[in-house]
Amino acid sequence: MTAGAALAVMLAGCGSGESEHDGGSGGSADPERGEGASDKGSATGAGKGADVRSALTAAARKTGEQASYKTLQTGTPGSGRSEMLFQKSPSASVIKSWNKPSKASPSGFSQVISLGGKTYVHTDEVPGKSWYTLDDGADAGRDKGSGESRAAGYVPEFTGALAASPSTRRVGEERVGGRPADHYRGTVVVDELAAYTGPAIDKGVRDSYVASTRQQGMSSVVIDLWVGKDGLVLKSQEAGRGSKGPGLVVEEYSDFGAVPAIMAPAANTVATWKEFVDGISERS
Repeated sequence: MTAGAALAVMLAGCGSGESEHDGGSGGSADPERGEGASDKGSATGAGKGADVRSALTAAARKTGEQASYKTLQTGTPGSGRSEMLFQKSPSASVIKSWNKPSKASPSGFSQVISLGGKTYVHTDEVPGKSWYTLDDGADAGRDKGSGESRAAGYVPEFTGALAASPSTRRVGEERVGGRPADHYRGTVVVDELAAYTGPAIDKGVRDSYVASTRQQGMSSVVIDLWVGKDGLVLKSQEAGRGSKGPGLVVEEYSDFGAVPAIMAPAANTVATWKEFVDGISERS
């Protein structure tokens, strides 16, 4: 296995969802309401059209401007969970995941740190070391394969898709993590989103999201988004049904600007890629 392939495998395993954009294989279950739900928006007919698009676009922009934040990601029951720390500058992330135990991961736990063009993967395969490192400079960037981008969650995709959908409405005021938030919901039809050319969603983000939903056999998804009174996205949820059946992904965002500086592991605890491969070979 090459270092690049290993990086792709590790990052793919560090998410709780099942689709390429961590939206699961879809899910048709009715999304859960937040705490203390209120139907003020839908009852009065408010919260539609341009106002909704403007609110969602502003929330995506403000959230994307944050120096750091935490994302907690869960999927369908039993699919695992991930805790992700995102740092904008210098670009860095920490992704911890708890999934079903497997031959490749007997404990089901994985941890990846990305910082300074390198990826550090937690391992028990090298005696005297706790990590091995990959030089992922060639893979760094804003694609969803990079650790930093994955840890940022799917705010651009979900807010953009909702803002572009004519079905999106403000359904009420609820509480998320004890904080008041406006709840938005819409059904995103994949073919309609693919044809959308307006300003609500970046073309590259749109194309990537459309491709991943189509790959999973989904023709539409229901997206819910909760925006706090400070204009930051606090929670998102995607549900749909695809070729592998129903599924769900939920992301909760917190600790804006308050994530401790992400540091690389101590050098004496880090093995090289070759040492990691040799360690596996000796045990097999």
